[in-house]
Amino acid sequence: MLTDNPVVPVVLIIEDDGSDVRLIQQAFQDAPEVYRLRIVGTLQSAWEIIETTPPDLIITSHQLPDGDGNELMVKVDGACPVILMTSQGNEQLAVTAIKAGAHDYISKSPEAFLSLPRIVNIALAEWQLIQAGRKIYQAVSRGKREWEQTFDAVPDLILIIDKNHTISRVNLAMAERCGLSPAGLPGRKCYEVFHGMSSPPACCPFARLMRDGVEHTEEIEEKNLAGFFEITVSPLYDDAGSLTACVHVARDVTGRKKAEEEQLALEQQLQQARKLESLGVLAGGIAHDFNNILMIILGHCFLAKEEADPELSSDNHLKQIEAAAHRAADLCRQMLNYAGKSPLVHTEIDLLFMVEDIVNMLKSAVKKNVCFELDFNRDVPHLTADKAKIQQIVMNLVVNAVEAIGDNNGIVRVALTTAVVEPGQANADYLGGIIAAGTYACLEVSDTGCGMDEETQKRVFEPFFTTKFTGRGLGMSAMIGIIKSHNGSLQLSSKLGEGTTFKVYFPLPAKPDTGELTEDPVVETGGLWSAGNSIDKTILLVDDEEELRNTGSSLLVALGFTVITASNGREALELFSDPASAIDLIVMDLTMPEMDGIETYRELRKTAPAVPILFCSGYGNNPISLHIRDDVYADSVSKPYDPNEVRKILARLLGIPG
Repeated sequence: MLTDNPVVPVVLIIEDDGSDVRLIQQAFQDAPEVYRLRIVGTLQSAWEIIETTPPDLIITSHQLPDGDGNELMVKVDGACPVILMTSQGNEQLAVTAIKAGAHDYISKSPEAFLSLPRIVNIALAEWQLIQAGRKIYQAVSRGKREWEQTFDAVPDLILIIDKNHTISRVNLAMAERCGLSPAGLPGRKCYEVFHGMSSPPACCPFARLMRDGVEHTEEIEEKNLAGFFEITVSPLYDDAGSLTACVHVARDVTGRKKAEEEQLALEQQLQQARKLESLGVLAGGIAHDFNNILMIILGHCFLAKEEADPELSSDNHLKQIEAAAHRAADLCRQMLNYAGKSPLVHTEIDLLFMVEDIVNMLKSAVKKNVCFELDFNRDVPHLTADKAKIQQIVMNLVVNAVEAIGDNNGIVRVALTTAVVEPGQANADYLGGIIAAGTYACLEVSDTGCGMDEETQKRVFEPFFTTKFTGRGLGMSAMIGIIKSHNGSLQLSSKLGEGTTFKVYFPLPAKPDTGELTEDPVVETGGLWSAGNSIDKTILLVDDEEELRNTGSSLLVALGFTVITASNGREALELFSDPASAIDLIVMDLTMPEMDGIETYRELRKTAPAVPILFCSGYGNNPISLHIRDDVYADSVSKPYDPNEVRKILARLLGIPG
């Protein structure tokens, strides 16, 4: 059926024979489908219509007054389907027409004209499918081009590798890095190209991927390609889900590695400079304090020898020398605390009672311009810690807060709470380390004093560093060592002119003990020996320093023992193996030449598992405790030791009354 409706398909008829035109028109008029026809008799007229209002389909006679149908198909160039009509059924002509781009071919006849509407209907339907296919093909082609462009634009070195380590494809960056074209790499082995090897290297992430089927990433230095690479291999699966290949991506991180190395070198230089600066402050502070102590000792030695002050007896001089020696020992203990190597004596502590007691004591000693605010949670569980060292922390924090206020009016706030750090909670200490999850007793001491700038905050825990005067001491720096030795953490916040807050986290037991508070156990030995009394026991004293051997021998003889001495571990073993020595107990230094105390102890225990041994060390007891913690016949004492303390330990080890 013919119509003028603009939405129906337009069929352009190119035919100069009037009778044929009438038959074609009649066929379309009688057809059930609806069409619009436009009829011309020459190629020129047809081309004018095609350029202005392109038809949906063209039916053209092969022979026309101004040319033939093949010329038309060349101009149309696939813009719409073309059906070619000829006066004779020439098979060769039909083949030529189809090759030239004709969609279909018919021989002119009344019957053929009657079938044209059906042929056109089929041709239009086929043309829609062809057009849809073209769009899909164009989209696929465009996607392929874009993928290839993207693949080659990526600066990382990319290879696609099959299960046999054979390269199937590389991107432009990989080819250029190897000095080849992308077509020159497929078919070669990845380990040959990337590593310059004849077999996969031990570090091959692809081998691990083939083993466990998951993505692997590894950073390696590849000398064959002159750089450091971050290599990632990702699996590729077929439709059945089987691993068939992998994508191998190598990112050149040489620049980043060099930058990191340079940064690390700068940081190490800075740390070294700070260490030297800190060491200078430490050395100066220690020298200052020890020189003062030595001045006291030497001064009283001189006065005692010269009897320059008749009012002071030798006993008074000795007391002053002893007090100075104790000051030196305290300074050494502070240094060990600073290093976190001081031995711990764990007892159960009521932290709330301790803090209250220290604050109440200090209240009466500080100026009235300082007010104390207390905020205590009465339910804070007891700690298991070294009581003396926790007291030192509390005292240092409170005194530091008071001094930060100075002569101005201010407030020192002391709070004690139970804090819970959840897993994954981003709580950092003053160094940026994450505070471990758990339950803590949290001591917070804050002041409204002068505060600290960032540089001072970085140095506040350095030994002997102070903003007040030189040679202050090891209080704050030793505090860090104590906190670390208790597995605790510290937070610091401060702003210049606005005050400072310290928070100390002491870990609490998972199941707090609700029993009665216990103090440090006291060893009762039933009394002490009197000087001059003889005890039928022989002690082997082992120390590499002659003066210490002489002094130690005199002390032990004064306690009533028979003493044999050795200058090192090897000599001690020889003396102990001599039956004539009849040694009952060994007092031994930890650090000695040839054979140190631990080595000697191990050798002794092979033949004498029950001989009592007392270690003496100037480094604290931590290095020894791990070796003797299960040995009931061994103990240790830190230098300088109290002779009365040594007397109690010897009595216990020998099983004799004190």
